[in-house]
Amino acid sequence: VIQILFSFAVFWIMFVMAFYLLAIGRGKGNPTLANFGALPNIFGACSLAAVSHATLPHIIPPIQNKTNLGLGIAIVFIVVSAFYALLSLLIMFTFENDKIQEIVLLNFLDCSIVPGMFFIYFLGLYTTFKVSAVFPLNAVALRDNIRAIFSSFQSSHIWVVESLLFPLLTIIPPIVIAVITENIEVIVGITGSYAATIIQFIIPPLLVHYSRRDTQEKFGLCIPMKHASPFQHNFWIILAITFAVFTITSVTIFYYQTQL
Repeated sequence: VIQILFSFAVFWIMFVMAFYLLAIGRGKGNPTLANFGALPNIFGACSLAAVSHATLPHIIPPIQNKTNLGLGIAIVFIVVSAFYALLSLLIMFTFENDKIQEIVLLNFLDCSIVPGMFFIYFLGLYTTFKVSAVFPLNAVALRDNIRAIFSSFQSSHIWVVESLLFPLLTIIPPIVIAVITENIEVIVGITGSYAATIIQFIIPPLLVHYSRRDTQEKFGLCIPMKHASPFQHNFWIILAITFAVFTITSVTIFYYQTQL
C-alpha cells in the first residue's frame, strides 16, 4: 500500500508541475511529429513495460464473478494508457526535446521547476526506492524459475548449486550491467526488444498452442467454456510470433547500423 501511494504521489507531482509550467508559459518543448529512428527503442520500451502484465495471473483467480472481467480489465488499461499518454505529452511540451532524460524524473530535480527541497528529494529517490523494492521480488522469482528449469538434474539439488549458484546467476548479470553502463535507453531497448519480446510474444503463444493440443487430445474438441477467450483462433498465435520476429529483426538491424 505504501509503495502504491508513493507511486501515485510521484506521478501526480510530475503531472501538476508540468501542467503548471505550461499554463504560465514556461514550456520549452517543440517535439517533432515523428522520429522513426526511435522506433526500435519504442518496441523495446513497450515490451518491457508490458512485462508488468505478469501480475494479472495472481489477481484474476481470486475474483469469483468473472462475468465482466474482460470489460473491467479493458477499462483499467484505457485509463492507465490515457494517463501515461497525457503525462508524456505534457513532458514533451514542457522540456526541450534534447534535454529530456531517459529517467524523466531527473528533469524535475530543479528548484525552479519543483518548489521545495522535500519534493525534489522525494522525486529523486523514487527510482531508487522503486528498484530496491522490486529487485528482490524479481530476483526470487527468477531464482525459482532457474531452479525449476534444472530440477530434473540430480546435481541441481546439491546445496552449493541450489543455495549459492542459482542466486548468483540471478544477481550477477544485472550488477555487471549496472557497473559497465549508464545508458538507460540502450538497456531498456536491448532488454525489452530481446528478452521481454521472447518472454511475452513467443513463449506464451507456444504454451497456448501446445496446451490446447494437449487438452484436445485428452478431453476432445467439444469442451464448453463459459468465459472462453475471444482470441482462440490460431491466427492470433501466428500474429504474435510474427510481430515478435519483426520486432527483433528491426531492432537488430537498427543497432547494427548505429554501430557502423
